[in-house]
Amino acid sequence: MNMTEQISVPARFRGPPQSGNGGYTCGLMAEPLGGPVRAMLRQPPPLDTPIDIVRDGDGVKAMVGETLIGTAVPGNVTIDLPEIPDAAGLKAARDAYLDAADIHAIPGCFVCGPKRTPGDALCLFTGPVPGSRVNADVWVPDAGYAGADGLVRPEFIWAALDCPTAFALRHGDTKLCLLGSLTAEIHRRPKPGEHLIAMAWKQRVDGRKNYADGALVDEAGKVIAAANAVWIELTDPKMIAAIRSGA
Repeated sequence: MNMTEQISVPARFRGPPQSGNGGYTCGLMAEPLGGPVRAMLRQPPPLDTPIDIVRDGDGVKAMVGETLIGTAVPGNVTIDLPEIPDAAGLKAARDAYLDAADIHAIPGCFVCGPKRTPGDALCLFTGPVPGSRVNADVWVPDAGYAGADGLVRPEFIWAALDCPTAFALRHGDTKLCLLGSLTAEIHRRPKPGEHLIAMAWKQRVDGRKNYADGALVDEAGKVIAAANAVWIELTDPKMIAAIRSGA
């Protein structure tokens, strides 16, 4: 195995208070492989800490010392896109999300935290679309998320595919889940300022594993990125309490 690079997750890009947002971190792990990629988290990604990205066969491992943080390998994404919400449905979904903001388990999350502000965070408030199994919101990427080529960097696209799939499970405050794996494929990186729809929908539950799919759709109704997510229900009372109290 040969180390190819080193990454770090700044505190700004947190999910839970003391760890990196799962989608953002998975996107950083996936970048050396191109796509599509299946990224799996084994430990909460530490913040402001050098993480070694180590080649391992056709994939990579993310390591802090001898601790395995996650892995990424070539993957395959399959989705069956539901009906895309209209403007009224999107507004109702966002309003419903914000109406329930006081029960948000991780209000400081970079992607979905209602205590964050536009520009500083993605502020994707994907509530339930009335009469649909889809959760959705509009996303207009900020210029600060662009790479040197002027397009939104892949890790932010991964982040935007992450949290919406959790809210599509529609657990409310009855269950707390953390991202186990995210398999994503980027068909086209958008420009900042594009009007996109982030949408997600539940697939099934198998014990503690919760499956959901997601997509980013452009103004022409084309899928520019898609994902299959697995969320793991937490059952350790101490871990649940630590996340909720520190949010």
